[in-house]
Amino acid sequence: MTPYRSFDGLTARPDPADRLFTSHALEEAITATSSLIADAGLRRMFEQCLPNTLDTTVYFDDSDGPDTYIATGDIPAMWLRDSTNQVWPYIRFLKSDPTLQKLFHGLIRRQASYILTDAYANAFIDNDIVPDARGGAVTDEEAEKGVWERKFELDTLASFLRLSAGYYAYSKDTAPFDATWLRAVSRVYEVMSAEQADVTRHNIDELYNFPHPATRLQGYGYPGRNVGLVRSVFRPSDDESVFPYNIPANAMAAVNLRQTAKLLEHLSQPKLSANLATLAAEITAGIRNYGIVNHGHDRVYAYEVDGFGSAAILDDPNAPGLLSLEYIGFVKPGDPVYLATRRLALSEANPFYASGKAASGLTSAHTGVLTHVWPIGTIMQAATSTDEAEITACLRQLRNTHADTFFIHESVHVD
Repeated sequence: MTPYRSFDGLTARPDPADRLFTSHALEEAITATSSLIADAGLRRMFEQCLPNTLDTTVYFDDSDGPDTYIATGDIPAMWLRDSTNQVWPYIRFLKSDPTLQKLFHGLIRRQASYILTDAYANAFIDNDIVPDARGGAVTDEEAEKGVWERKFELDTLASFLRLSAGYYAYSKDTAPFDATWLRAVSRVYEVMSAEQADVTRHNIDELYNFPHPATRLQGYGYPGRNVGLVRSVFRPSDDESVFPYNIPANAMAAVNLRQTAKLLEHLSQPKLSANLATLAAEITAGIRNYGIVNHGHDRVYAYEVDGFGSAAILDDPNAPGLLSLEYIGFVKPGDPVYLATRRLALSEANPFYASGKAASGLTSAHTGVLTHVWPIGTIMQAATSTDEAEITACLRQLRNTHADTFFIHESVHVD
């Protein structure tokens, strides 16, 4: 594979010869769609942002079967969650571009191999592509295996399932789903089932922990009661959870366990399919029974719960979040509990909502301050809205805060 290179500081697309991967179907779509965008600023942002993953982060090799490494961008490591989200906008072009299909095939293969390397890790590094690189809080043994960071986040495993089920839904190709993939899916099931357990002093030594001074209770996180939900010490933002059961991540897991169970049926794997379907049902019941709480006059989804009755009422802009429950397919459009939750998330009732002279929206504990709105939340707000004025306002905010780069930032100061 091509050695890693940094594309920091770009304010335009790289020259065609410098792009890491090119899809003819995507280029045709960019040309066709750009002609429909009247606003010059948004048009340029669209033309730069949509292909940015292919242009700058994809390391693909087909010498021994498809193999795809996708750097997260500002860091040379590959996150399973990020790599799925990075290629997801291209999934609609699979049938019209065989080279793109190979890229997805290679990514599914690599994600499966990483899960079999360490199913509790969230990020990995390819030491051949990025030599002499090392992540944080990993042992020498873990670093040698290519582990970059070992924060267990439930949405990491759910992202692998989402990529797999989504690939099949759009391509109908079963080539990636070999014996290695089946072992990885089995491992996902084992880990999720194990982390459904109570989190108490009686069994805590049997569970995952992240031994770091900043992580609560010697890295195990706060206690939790087994109510069918899967524990996750870290949020989709990579930040430590307050309560062990993150509702958006559990919702995403339930949706994609169910979708993967259908794929396994097609692959004549009835036992594993049934296991995933049962786990999805248990998680869904846990969300219905413990993840919906009273807030004022409304019933809303909590962000995190512990199964004992405590709940964190907030939302974070990273996906999956409460704002994205419709986007990930957990609720149907018009769901009253979701709509009440959405109103809460986009208001001062959410402690991580901020409004200023330049921007308003969801902030994140990940930034370390409450003054920075995250555009990923603004995009999700637009994607889950049916109000033309709201969507337009979101697009205008994205356009007005690119700081002359015509790309989209991780966070933007509200003023």
